[in-house]
Amino acid sequence: MIEVGTLLLMGLFAVLVIQSNLLRLSVIYLAIFSLLSSFLYVIYAAPELAIAEAVIGSGLVTLLYLAALKRNRVYTVAVVSDERRDHLTDHYLNHVERSKALTEIREFFVRREYEVQTVFVSETLDEALRDPAYDLVVAEDEEGFATYTDDESYVILELELMFQMHGTDSALRFIRYSPEAVL
Repeated sequence: MIEVGTLLLMGLFAVLVIQSNLLRLSVIYLAIFSLLSSFLYVIYAAPELAIAEAVIGSGLVTLLYLAALKRNRVYTVAVVSDERRDHLTDHYLNHVERSKALTEIREFFVRREYEVQTVFVSETLDEALRDPAYDLVVAEDEEGFATYTDDESYVILELELMFQMHGTDSALRFIRYSPEAVL
């Protein structure tokens, strides 16, 4: 019975490894899969293989993958709403989260295997532009969404070129600024 349960869990984690959109999460699922396979070796009375799988598969390989992924940049997208910053409602957050502009920005990063982190901030636009933790600042105004990027961001330049070449259904504008000028 334990053997069947372990095999089912291994199948579940194998599917999760393949279906996960985040690379770090896939690595964690792969480590759990490897740990379950080492447990299966213990059930089959192969302790040497179990130890090797646990140390190499679950430990060493996972650390190597995570170290390699550490070089992968996480882009932080800050969403600013000056008018609603004191009372951000769930309805407004869902509206922005599901907007065409944010969806297209996320798809751009996912296609390039970057991890995008969207945060809703209660800071003013000037405060968000001064904060070095944000790689991209998105603000909604009466014309649609405006993205604020610094002059030195080549990935964001590629995003802007992609929007210009392929067009977009969202009213997305790119505004460049110099970080020194904002300070």
